[in-house]
Amino acid sequence: MHEDKPDLQFEGSARPLLVGLLAVQIFLGYEWFMSGLAKVLAGDFASGLANTLSDQTKDLTGPYKSFVDSVVIPNGQLFGYLVMVGELALGLVLIGAALLWVAHWSQLGFTGRQVVLGLIVLGGVIAIFMNINFHIAGGASHPWLIAADPNGEGVDLDSLMPIIQIIISGTAFVFLRRLRSTRTATAPRPAAVSPARS
Repeated sequence: MHEDKPDLQFEGSARPLLVGLLAVQIFLGYEWFMSGLAKVLAGDFASGLANTLSDQTKDLTGPYKSFVDSVVIPNGQLFGYLVMVGELALGLVLIGAALLWVAHWSQLGFTGRQVVLGLIVLGGVIAIFMNINFHIAGGASHPWLIAADPNGEGVDLDSLMPIIQIIISGTAFVFLRRLRSTRTATAPRPAAVSPARS
C-alpha cells in the first residue's frame, strides 16, 4: 500500500535557512557523538564517575547535591554507562535525522516524516536535560554572568548547547504540527449519507 505524502515542502527561499539549521544540528550531533566516543575510548569513565562527581560537586548545596550524593554517586558506574550510551545515541540520532530531512524528505511518507521530526524533538529534550545536568554537576556558575577567569569563555558549552537545541527542537516541533495539520486538512471527508425515503 502506497503511503500518502502530505504536501509539506521546504523549497524556495526558506530552504537555505533550513539547510543551515540542519547543518548546525549535524555539528551538535557530532559533538555529542565524539564526547561519548572519547568517554568509551578512555576506558575508565564509568568506573571513575563517582570520584569525579564527588570532587566536582563538593561545593554544591541544596537538592541537586543531595540527589547526586544519594543516587548518582552510589550508582556511579551505571550512570557512567548511561551517559556514554546517551551521548553516542544522541549524536547518531541528531546526525541521522538531519541527513534524512535534507536528503530524503521527498521520499519519506507521512509516518517517516513524523519519525524524523519526532526524533529531533525527543533528542533535543534529552540533550537539554543532559547539558543542564553537566553544567550544574560541573560546578559552573550561572551561565550569563561575567566569567571568573578573564581568559575563560563568556558562556560555557553546556550553557550554549541547550539554547541551540531549544531552537532546533522547537523548529522541528513546529514542522511536526504543521505536517499533522496539513495531513488533516487534506484528508478526504466521508460522503454525506442521504436519509432513506419511506
